[in-house]
Amino acid sequence: MKDAEIQLKQDGLCFWDGLLNDRARNTLGKLGSKATRLDLASEDEALDFFARASENLTLAAEASIRRMLHKNPNLVHVIRRENGGPALGLFACLPLNEFGAASIANGQFDGTNPDPAWIVRSGETPVAIYEWLFYGPGLYLKTMPAVGRLYRSLSQVDCPVFSKGTTDFSARLLLSLGFLEARTIYPNAQEGFVVVLPQCSDSWSTKLSGKRTEVRQVRSFEELAHVISIRSATYLAEQFPLYSEEFDGNDFCATHLVGYIDGDPAGAIRMRYFGDFAKVERLAVKLEYRKSRLAFQLVKAAVAHVRRKGFTRVYGHASAEIAPFWKLMGASKMENRKPFRFANIEYHEMGAELEPDPLAIRYGAAPMVTIRPEGLWDEPGALDWSNIVSDPMRAELMIAGSRSGAS
Repeated sequence: MKDAEIQLKQDGLCFWDGLLNDRARNTLGKLGSKATRLDLASEDEALDFFARASENLTLAAEASIRRMLHKNPNLVHVIRRENGGPALGLFACLPLNEFGAASIANGQFDGTNPDPAWIVRSGETPVAIYEWLFYGPGLYLKTMPAVGRLYRSLSQVDCPVFSKGTTDFSARLLLSLGFLEARTIYPNAQEGFVVVLPQCSDSWSTKLSGKRTEVRQVRSFEELAHVISIRSATYLAEQFPLYSEEFDGNDFCATHLVGYIDGDPAGAIRMRYFGDFAKVERLAVKLEYRKSRLAFQLVKAAVAHVRRKGFTRVYGHASAEIAPFWKLMGASKMENRKPFRFANIEYHEMGAELEPDPLAIRYGAAPMVTIRPEGLWDEPGALDWSNIVSDPMRAELMIAGSRSGAS
């Protein structure tokens, strides 16, 4: 369906469960034929209504509105009483990405100076929605069912909705519908912003109250650079080994995991493989992240990885500082082995016996499984797709270049 053809029918479900309070839902349920509809506005209609509304309100400049519509043309809808009827007003909302939602929660959002970086493109699912502008005297409640259907069209999964009253009356109206002052959930939000969290959408508020942590396997030179930066900031900066001692030539024959906190490379670990055991080593977490649980997450992910590769025995070297992480995976000091030193630090040899992973990749596994990228054995790889989507030109070149083709 083309953008210009998008219309919201007057029938069907409106708001997600829990978005409005019972009083508001009862009121909307009694509107019947009085309810209005929303039709997607053309850019000229949108700019015209914004200009009219700006006579009484402080709104974004025309150039800013054009920039927003250039990224997502589905932001502004015209209010009508019936299909094909005259335009009575407009409703504009911003489908926010994580950056946009975080900008509200952190007090850095200004609807009069909008940034296209805040919003998703047409067809992408927002993590939150901001009610940018409602212009239609006496039509707010009558348009709410259509607004609810618009939200459902933007995301099948409920998400937080932010708003801000432009007048004292509209601010009181939002609170009466079930919105809460945003500061009660996001302490850094600006005064005047309100938010409502549907019954199943409190997970997004959790994203802001706690830092987002992710552990990924290194698959690119840039990610390997993250490993180098982390270990330089920890081992080289804090333990003063020689460069050749820290970067020992084994990084290109190992599996590396990197832990990211809010996107920042914060910790790393590597695994190497021998006949009947895997060696887990070079665990490093940058100083500013050591109060997090990232070290435990890295060790847990490393153990899961080597188990999937079929190893049931893990070996490593632990200083007094690292010993708790070895105990986390059931490791203990190896018997009859004396402590030893390197780079001016004393270490103990540690070992752990692991339960076999029933899904371990073993001899006799399907050939395409062992071809797939390391750690992604359950996902289709590029060579899997080569069996589904063939390239006739490449096939002809291969035949032409082969010995049989040359003869």
